[in-house]
Amino acid sequence: MSIDLGNNRLNVGNQLVRAAWRYPDKEAVVCKGKRLTFKELNSRANSLAHGIMELGVKKGDFVSALMMNCAEYVETYFALAKMGAIIAPLNYRLTPNDLVQLINQCKARAIIFGQEFKDLVKDLRPKIGTVKNYISVGGEAVQDAILYEDLATGYSTDEPKVDVFQDDGQFMNTTSGTTGLPKASIMTHFNNLAVVMQILLEIGLTSDKVFMTVLPLFNRVGWTTTLTAVSCGCKNVITEIDPKAILEAIQQEKVNMVNFVPVITNLLMLVPEFEKYDTSSMELIIYAGMPLTSEIREATYKYFAPKISEYYGSTETSLITYCNSEVKKRKPTSLGTPAFGVELRLVDEKDQDVPLGEIGEIIIRSPALNANYFNNPEKAKRDMRGGWFHTGDLGRFDEERHLYVVGRVEDMIISGVDKIFAPEVEEVIQNHPKVGQCAVIGLPDKLLGKVVTAVVTPKPGEKIDEKEIIEHCKGKLADFKIPKKVKTIDAIPRTPTGKAIKFQLVKMFSEEG
Repeated sequence: MSIDLGNNRLNVGNQLVRAAWRYPDKEAVVCKGKRLTFKELNSRANSLAHGIMELGVKKGDFVSALMMNCAEYVETYFALAKMGAIIAPLNYRLTPNDLVQLINQCKARAIIFGQEFKDLVKDLRPKIGTVKNYISVGGEAVQDAILYEDLATGYSTDEPKVDVFQDDGQFMNTTSGTTGLPKASIMTHFNNLAVVMQILLEIGLTSDKVFMTVLPLFNRVGWTTTLTAVSCGCKNVITEIDPKAILEAIQQEKVNMVNFVPVITNLLMLVPEFEKYDTSSMELIIYAGMPLTSEIREATYKYFAPKISEYYGSTETSLITYCNSEVKKRKPTSLGTPAFGVELRLVDEKDQDVPLGEIGEIIIRSPALNANYFNNPEKAKRDMRGGWFHTGDLGRFDEERHLYVVGRVEDMIISGVDKIFAPEVEEVIQNHPKVGQCAVIGLPDKLLGKVVTAVVTPKPGEKIDEKEIIEHCKGKLADFKIPKKVKTIDAIPRTPTGKAIKFQLVKMFSEEG
């Protein structure tokens, strides 16, 4: 005899309900002077959900969010999850035209925005077709906007009576945007709870730890690490990517673990007398998003944390592989082995597995993956082939089947008959004492097709000469891999997760001639 258990109610909102039952008076979120216990966070999220439903927003509707990192952002995520609406977080670094396109393509019914974006939202309003309600966080009401705090405190704190299932949409995920307008896909409750399982199993986050979120909450990484912290009942200290504020928060809140992109560690070391901040509570820094150089590894061990781990993934996939701290010591450039639930292969251009040790494209299957791009079936068909997601990344396995990522498919610079992987060149240049950041690109060349070009930013007070970078590479790289050109720039354009936006650099320096 079989028993019909109905649709699975494994959903994001229930994670906060459980934490509020188990840890009611424990601090859940600390952000910019605001402190919320799990009980308070749950009550405010419930009131917000009821308030938004009162405005006519219902299950399946999209609600856009345009905020800096703040406690209200966390409340918004859970409120919408509880009522079955889909949050469409907006990257405030995009152009106004891009924001309009993202809001309109999902037909958002409401937008929740911070005071710092009130003028931007005012300019966007005539171009946004479906938004009926504007909800203002902080300060006074803007035009006819509804005050967020009235919704978060003025309604029932009972759980919303909405059936929300694991396959319902929860989060409109957008790619990092390295090739134009970000592509969107709808992550289900199950997709994002699979990430929670991955993080909990891999890093060992427990209720007695203090976690820190510094990556933007509009990004899937910032959101899912916050969701993980709530799910396991640990305190989450949330800041912006503000080096001084990060160091102060680590010292004051006794932070144990944090997820960084390597460039953040570089920024911490630019804070005057950064060594004087007490970081002794730190146990682990989890790196991702861009290559982790030997310089950053050594600085981390020396100044910030005794353990380093690293994962590899993307916004579509979340974790693909994870390299724990023990393996990181033994194999510092490895990205580890497949994370929980992930199947991974390396294939050639015919989607055939490559021999061990050879380079192939990384393709995966994962419960955290959802590549059904919103209103973009062509990209979905291109990326999902034969039931496998094609990442566009190139990698190789060592003899223990630990993964090493050598670059993007488009990162492979073909110069004449030679193939050069940009990250290998970047690793060498990044170790030059005058270089702050580096990105290696291929610029058009009539003879060779492309020539290897290094784009560098100097450290404060330094000047970089093209010849000294080229000389630095000699003996460390094969001759054909040494940059033929070196360009200096004030700042390398990057996505929120730290990846260099190389197509912008190619465009910039190609036009320069």
